[in-house]
Amino acid sequence: MNPNTKYGNTRRTLAFTLMDVRAVLTYESTDPDNPQLPHPLIVERGTERGFKLKLHEKNPEAPLSPFYFNLRTPDNPKPGPLTPEIIKIAASCMQRVQLDAKLAFNATVGVPRAGDPFAQALAGFAGVPCLPMDKYEHGDKRCIASLKGRIPVEVQKVLMVDDLVTEGHSKLEAIHILRDAGLEVSDVMVLIDHGRGGREELEKLGCKLHSVFTAAKLLDLYSHFGRVKPRIHADIQKYLASQV
Repeated sequence: MNPNTKYGNTRRTLAFTLMDVRAVLTYESTDPDNPQLPHPLIVERGTERGFKLKLHEKNPEAPLSPFYFNLRTPDNPKPGPLTPEIIKIAASCMQRVQLDAKLAFNATVGVPRAGDPFAQALAGFAGVPCLPMDKYEHGDKRCIASLKGRIPVEVQKVLMVDDLVTEGHSKLEAIHILRDAGLEVSDVMVLIDHGRGGREELEKLGCKLHSVFTAAKLLDLYSHFGRVKPRIHADIQKYLASQV
């Protein structure tokens, strides 16, 4: 991140804002309503303290994550702290990445539901429509609904947008749905790349991942400016290295 450019300054402002509104948590984060208590998302398991991720649904014994990103808006079914103003700043950073990469597309599409606000804001900056994707219940799973017959004729290629990528499972499902509807999708934009193999999984489907931040560099930034204690940063680095 180059702090000597307007874009670098915007990214740094966004990074600090995410920490200030508790969109970025560590295992020492406190309850916003009672600072004497740990944040309600923190899990304690024996001597271990951290956060459960989606991967724990399949592998409950996996190590807890020492950090967590909550990049949702208050109106999301799983509410988060991101206001429309923060979404707009994030989308402006996404647009800078998009322009630098010279990505061409006729529309954006958000991976439901967390990706929707980012896709809508980015579409506004780019002057293109945003295609909605819906989810439905199928047994105990939530699946993305087909888009067949619902695509405007002027849309052939889309930029898929989400809040973050971990292992990439929801993105892979969305790519299949989009391609099944006759759309071209070759690029995926996220605010944060967790660095847990999602990039490589997307590449297997011929899609390139673009991100404003990687988890490692974002947390390095917090450490550099004293927003994360050295001990916590060391634990995060150890955890990230073990997940490669």
